[in-house]
Amino acid sequence: MIDLFTIIEETTDALLLKLEKFEKSKNAIKKEVSLTWLANHLNTNTRYLSEVIKKHKGKSFNNYINGLRINYIIGLLYDNPKHREYKISHIAELCGFSSREVFTTVLKRKQVSLLPILLII
Repeated sequence: MIDLFTIIEETTDALLLKLEKFEKSKNAIKKEVSLTWLANHLNTNTRYLSEVIKKHKGKSFNNYINGLRINYIIGLLYDNPKHREYKISHIAELCGFSSREVFTTVLKRKQVSLLPILLII
């Protein structure tokens, strides 16, 4: 079966610009971020957004958001050593993860060479 679904180039370019702005904001660390939330935030639909992220970011939506969150917390821990004293559960909450377990799982899945405990030492 051939998928005839294509997004015109102008729409793709506009979405990529909006995603770039989103990536620079701290919105990715909001717990309420979901595919639907972001599509509404960017004035698009979930199918377009999902397809653009998959095609141009090389990730599923969840992996895209989780990557932004992990990068945020790594930067925070690097730039602000006081955060290294916090419990992993608090750090997970700071970057938008629902729990310490989800945070740890995402780190392992991303094959980050540092385990969460090493990030805060």
